Order: sequence, then structure tokens, then C-alpha cells
Amino acid sequence: MPVDYTGAQGGGLALAFASGCASTWVFVRNLVMKPAIKSCSQRCSDLEESAKWLKEQLGLKDARIGQLETVILANGPQNLRNALQAAISEARVTIDRMPKP
Repeated sequence: MPVDYTGAQGGGLALAFASGCASTWVFVRNLVMKPAIKSCSQRCSDLEESAKWLKEQLGLKDARIGQLETVILANGPQNLRNALQAAISEARVTIDRMPKP
């Protein structure tokens, strides 16, 4: 029995094809895309937390360096104090030469 693609049978085939495409799209979206999007958003939040933690650690490191510089300048041997003072001055000159935003 031949199928008339432009008649009633063709419309039924078109509806069957469309429903198959729609169900496949829903299946793929739920099975593949939702976990990928969820994983991506979870990864982004993990990276934000990691960046926050690193900024905190950087602040702690800077505070500790300042404490150690103070101790060395106050109680260190003369040659170490001179070397530290030269390094601090050089760092400040480098910072002053940086372009201002």
C-alpha cells in the first residue's frame, strides 16, 4: 500500500516525526545538558570559593612579611638590615614606576 506523503498519511507521519524529535530533545536535554550545566555552575562556585581563599591567604602572607621585616630591621645583624632596607627601597621604586590606572 503506497503512502501519500501530501495527504492524511503524510500529516500523521509528520506528527510522528515531530513528536519523536521533541521527545529526543527532552531526553538529551535532561540526560546530557542539565548535568553538564549543573557541573559547570558547581565548578564556577568552587573556583569562586578558591579565589576567595587565595585572596585571604595572600593578605595573611603580606601581613606576615611585614612582621618579619619589622623584626629583622629592629633586631637583625647590620648587613642583613642593610640588605633588607635596599630590597624594600627597590620594591617601592618599582611600585612607583608602575603605570597608574
